[in-house]
Amino acid sequence: MKNLFSALLLTAGIVGAATTAQAQSSIEFGPRLGLNISTFSYQYPNIPVGLSNEAKALTGVQVGGTLNMSFGKIAFQPSLLFSQKGAELKFSAVDNTSVPYVTTVNYVAKPKLNYLEIPLNVVYTSQEDHGFQLFAGPYVAFGVGGSGTSNLTITSNDPDVLITGAANSFPVALTIEYGSRQNANEQLNNASNNGINSSPTVIATFRRFDAGLNAGVGYRFGPFQAQLGYGLGLLNLTPNDPDGNETNGKIYNRGFQLAANYFFGSK
Repeated sequence: MKNLFSALLLTAGIVGAATTAQAQSSIEFGPRLGLNISTFSYQYPNIPVGLSNEAKALTGVQVGGTLNMSFGKIAFQPSLLFSQKGAELKFSAVDNTSVPYVTTVNYVAKPKLNYLEIPLNVVYTSQEDHGFQLFAGPYVAFGVGGSGTSNLTITSNDPDVLITGAANSFPVALTIEYGSRQNANEQLNNASNNGINSSPTVIATFRRFDAGLNAGVGYRFGPFQAQLGYGLGLLNLTPNDPDGNETNGKIYNRGFQLAANYFFGSK
């Protein structure tokens, strides 16, 4: 993180030095508050035949501060944010091998990843301190935790399944961690061996660093700024398998951002 802050300050200094001679500049700083509507673009290796999967969006908060260094209609806006991203993942399988009996298994997981994120946006404002905006720039992010919930639902008309009580809905604890290797999920394996009533826990592992591009539109009126953007993650968040071998799995952050700023200290 020290290196990231150093790079941020250096970039700001270079932009300022390069443009001071060309335009009257101003510097402002203010809080930023917004929402992420995020999901994953993903590919899982070796998905069993008959298992379907899909991803839906999750909503998370975005809060922090933004520095605005303006040079006429062009501004450089680095931010430091606490940003939540994730997805709602659904896996479904149907067993109809014992006709006329059908058993359906649905597993829904909602991992939410917490990041310290630094977007570095260049913003064009049509009337300098007010008007419509276009912005774009890179971002870097560092995972600092997360949370999640998941649920397993089994429906069946098979008497053998019904008599065991397995046709039901079961909460499954979901833990988020960061690392270069997937967790072996020994707790989950033990629960599977001991039965559904043994309170299984799923441990979802992601790589800690993310980086990508942001772009969007906005509007500024005096010290107020509102922006709608899209974030395109470019780093694969899938770790290696528990033995350290690479997998073919791919997970990338994707999502829309709606955020508002209020700037102080124009000079």
